[in-house]
Amino acid sequence: MLLVFVHGWSVVNTDTYGGLPAALVKNASAKLDLQVTHLYLSKYVSFADEVKVDDIARGMQHAIATEVVPKLAKGERFACVTHSTGAPVVRKWIDLYYRGKLDKCPLGHLVMLAPANHGSALAQLGKGRVARMKFFADGVEPGTGVLDWLELGSDQSWELNRDWLAYDCVAARLYPFVLTGQTIDRAFYDNLNAYTDEAGSDGVVRVAAANLNYGLIRLVQTDGDLALKKDDRSVKTALGVLPGRSHSGTNIGILASVKADDDGTHPTVQWVLRCLEVGSAAAYNRLVKDLDDLTAKTQTDERKQSVKQLFIFRRTFVTNRYCMLVIRIVDDRGYNLSDYDVLFTAGPAYDPNHLPPGFFVDRQRNHLNPGKLTYYIDYDVMNDWLNKPELAGKFGVRITARPSEGFAYYTVAEHKGAFAALRRYFEPNQTLMIEVELRRRVVEGVFRLTQNLTPEDFSKQPKGSEIP
Repeated sequence: MLLVFVHGWSVVNTDTYGGLPAALVKNASAKLDLQVTHLYLSKYVSFADEVKVDDIARGMQHAIATEVVPKLAKGERFACVTHSTGAPVVRKWIDLYYRGKLDKCPLGHLVMLAPANHGSALAQLGKGRVARMKFFADGVEPGTGVLDWLELGSDQSWELNRDWLAYDCVAARLYPFVLTGQTIDRAFYDNLNAYTDEAGSDGVVRVAAANLNYGLIRLVQTDGDLALKKDDRSVKTALGVLPGRSHSGTNIGILASVKADDDGTHPTVQWVLRCLEVGSAAAYNRLVKDLDDLTAKTQTDERKQSVKQLFIFRRTFVTNRYCMLVIRIVDDRGYNLSDYDVLFTAGPAYDPNHLPPGFFVDRQRNHLNPGKLTYYIDYDVMNDWLNKPELAGKFGVRITARPSEGFAYYTVAEHKGAFAALRRYFEPNQTLMIEVELRRRVVEGVFRLTQNLTPEDFSKQPKGSEIP
């Protein structure tokens, strides 16, 4: 097996891979036949502003075609282990060159460590602030071209994840795996940025943002109601939350903490090798089950963590299960909306005041496309609350867009649903993409005709009725 490693953002040295390549060779079974000569370490540029993820994926195609493919035997495929931003890079490469023909793809195994598949909340901070954080030991600024992709709700990530819903990788013998952590390495905590200590994340990437089990629904405004017009779900993809793993660092980082002489007990080494050994759909499905069990155990064991601080007192951190909602708001003319309010509602009256305390963790609007809004929600709090009989399991959303009056305007749109019906999409550790299409209303006064040839002031022209 030929194995290619693809690093994350703002990396300028191949020492970022730590001891993982050597540990995999040392502990691989005879079936895999991993040797040092079978390893390739990628060196892609993510720190230049002009470089975008699409550019890196094109560069990857050239490197794979010239360095790897000629060494593959007939019918053989290579494997890839990525960290962080490396996963979007490889997935974009697949999408660019093998969409609709996955069976021709020379990649057989894609093992993603802490992948930012749906972005990272840190990206919006900007290159200067991100570079000053402790986990950027070299102080290297990430390029804005890559940061723009990584920002939550970016157009680029939306497009890739929307298109990825049509992929059935396992059927084409391309086996994808997501391995991530949800432990915070307090040594990297930044007092000025709570995202580095965010529950349900590894300090950089949320479990829900790493996961490739996700859905998309489309709500279209008809009169005042938002009706469900489309829904789609990804094919089941292996997800494992590894115990005690953070995003970065040589202490508990999912990649950097692996030592070259590891005996195979490090969770990253153990599970990466198990992923690489999968050779059939049946074996893949068995590993999916094993990783589901691991995730459940990890999240149970790590729900409460007590940390001693200043040798004086202990602080307890609680980590529930969380989900992300990425909302895209457009109108029926194709315009992205930037001035709007989104309110979630609950209970028989669909009242925003009937939502549970503590369910809402974070909200971030994409700075390049303000029509994209990402919510981070405590699934366990929401689930417990909406199961109360007096709330009748009702859950909805109300959107007020502006302008709300004039010659062209929008009216309030509301979706009144049941939480039970949303369970198919609204699941713990997952992301739900929600596209909302509002109706742009225009009145007849925007364009009138007259046969009066005498000069006439029409600056106060009556609006009249709405046109179809």
